[in-house]
Amino acid sequence: MPALFLALILAQAPTRLPETIVIESRQVAPLGEASPSVSRVNVTEATEAGLTTLAEALATTPGLYATEQTGEGSQASLFIRGTNSSQSAVLLDGRRLPPGFSGTYEIGRYRLFGLNSVEILRGPSSALYGANALGGVVDLRLASPLTETAGGRWQAEGGSYGRGSLAFHWLANNAAGKAAATQGTSLALTTTHDNGWRTNGGRDATNALVKSEWRLTPQLVLEIIGSADLARAGLPGQTSGAPAQGDPNDWQKDSGWLLSPGLRYQDDLLTAVVFWSHGGSAVTSLTDGTDFTGNYSYHQRYLLNRDELTAFADWKFRPDLTVGIGATYERTAFDQLSLDGNSTAWSDQQETRGIWTRADWSATSVDRFTAALRRDAHSEFAGKTTGELSYRRQLIREVSAEIKFATAYRAPAANDLAYGTSGNRRLRPESNEGIEAGLRYESRIPGELALTLVAFRNQLTDLIDFDPADDYKTFNIAKARTQGLELGASGRPAKGVRVFGAATLLDTEVLSPDYQGIAVAGQSLLRRPHLVLNFGTEIMPDDAWTFGASVQVLRGRVDFDWNLGQRVELPDAAYLRVWIRRAIDAHSEVSLRLENLTNKSAPPTGIGFGAQPRSVYVGYTRRF
Repeated sequence: MPALFLALILAQAPTRLPETIVIESRQVAPLGEASPSVSRVNVTEATEAGLTTLAEALATTPGLYATEQTGEGSQASLFIRGTNSSQSAVLLDGRRLPPGFSGTYEIGRYRLFGLNSVEILRGPSSALYGANALGGVVDLRLASPLTETAGGRWQAEGGSYGRGSLAFHWLANNAAGKAAATQGTSLALTTTHDNGWRTNGGRDATNALVKSEWRLTPQLVLEIIGSADLARAGLPGQTSGAPAQGDPNDWQKDSGWLLSPGLRYQDDLLTAVVFWSHGGSAVTSLTDGTDFTGNYSYHQRYLLNRDELTAFADWKFRPDLTVGIGATYERTAFDQLSLDGNSTAWSDQQETRGIWTRADWSATSVDRFTAALRRDAHSEFAGKTTGELSYRRQLIREVSAEIKFATAYRAPAANDLAYGTSGNRRLRPESNEGIEAGLRYESRIPGELALTLVAFRNQLTDLIDFDPADDYKTFNIAKARTQGLELGASGRPAKGVRVFGAATLLDTEVLSPDYQGIAVAGQSLLRRPHLVLNFGTEIMPDDAWTFGASVQVLRGRVDFDWNLGQRVELPDAAYLRVWIRRAIDAHSEVSLRLENLTNKSAPPTGIGFGAQPRSVYVGYTRRF
């Protein structure tokens, strides 16, 4: 009877293939066998729910707090398990995207359209990814044009505050009948305009993604991956007055690009990857006004150029043992230009050489050990050794448990070095020692139900701070701890019903006596919510209609008011959004989404950045 019941369920359920991930080992592996600290955002599901930006998608996953300052596509912050935006790496198909001058990735610049998935690895991850994977790694994955069906789609949307967007995605390959494709290309273009809901809150942005593949032999694939983005936005700044107030003059212009050819080889015993990537970014900004220090005016330009050459391979020595090695060379050049004649001009070049090894051993049919060790030599400091060790046990067919210890680091960023170090001392890398234990449940029916539960603790040392006794130059002084619980859930409990949710309970504590003058030992880190709760559901009563709703709850946040010179509590908030889709025919659909339905004003980011008021958007999608 149980077998018959399962067969009936499978017969009624839509066909769904098991999901795979790359981020945990840098090789393709089933998501069901991954650590509970790994999550995968299905971009198709996310965009059908009306999400448009990377920050919005990341905010739905456990262990993360991602938020935009002044609306969709604006400057965004990313906190993975309480670490900050400059302490996590952001990749495109395994290639590190160019970071900002402070080491922070401007995730607000990236759109979901054109991506296949977003993979997240939470916790210290330098053993495989090197510098700036102190808090975790986010990998934006593109679909393979060799395996996806040729076709495309275009999408248009418009609504509140003058927002309008156009997007186009095209995929072509030479597959014919039963013959698999040997060459293919995928291209995605997105452009958006938004007047903004505050004075000087307008934004214009254009993004492009491309991936081409050629199968040279049955085992060898040549690929070229590229991205480009251009944006110009006003900077309304913080305000404690009416929601529409803002600085009328400040603006920022961003551009970035990446081009990366590579080779992938795979046979029954060996999987190998080699790639070179060349990329850069430019930021030009103008800010002026008056604050507690008096009048100020800055007009600056920041340039970054980056090269990376990486190669790694995994050998299957025995059915139960896989061993991998890898090496990387990275070079980053920085230029800080003073366009106002008053700001500091500065330039520097940093180089990193890294080697690593990893092993994956299935000791028994239910016991699995993984270990990795890495050594990086860096031009700004002597070097850093990191590693990780984990043990995983398959408790039953659908449930696994894992415990892991890992170390990671963040290299000093250009912004940490440009204005000098306290006492001219060489900065050390920021460090993290993390431990976690968790459970993962994956239903034997793909997509039916998935659950993850993780308890974690990060011990952060050598954090770079500013020395008020030495003209606020940088030095290694600060320490902090983050710990908590994270829960993720998704499933399809019935035909036409999808549910999803994530919860993070976070406790942070400053361990050093004075952290940037905004916290003392025993106090919490700023802006990290004590509780983040996301949950929602989507119902498809028939083939034409889809109805969905989700809510985000934030509780227990503290920020620093520079005007008052003290820490202040931010109000708790709950943001509700709903969406509706209506299929017109097999190729086209219309959509409606309502953001912040209850019109909450509590700031999602920090003091002075109130939530965008209730907004309505209408869209049209056409597939071909």
